[in-house]
Amino acid sequence: MTIGSELKEKLDRKGITAYRLSKELGVAQSYLSNLFKDRINPSYGLVKKIAEILGYEIRFAKSKKNGGMKLK
Repeated sequence: MTIGSELKEKLDRKGITAYRLSKELGVAQSYLSNLFKDRINPSYGLVKKIAEILGYEIRFAKSKKNGGMKLK
């Protein structure tokens, strides 16, 4: 699972819209769309903010996918 698809799944699970998340993060919806489609890689700081909003912790694994980041 890629970081973009994982983030989208977590948003859906929590019932948070991309619009709401974009407002809370202060980023454009188009940025999130590109992130969900894995066209861009988010910075650690952005992933950390998203994890806080969604109530998850960031875990690191020995993996080349997603830079080893995983939300738990």
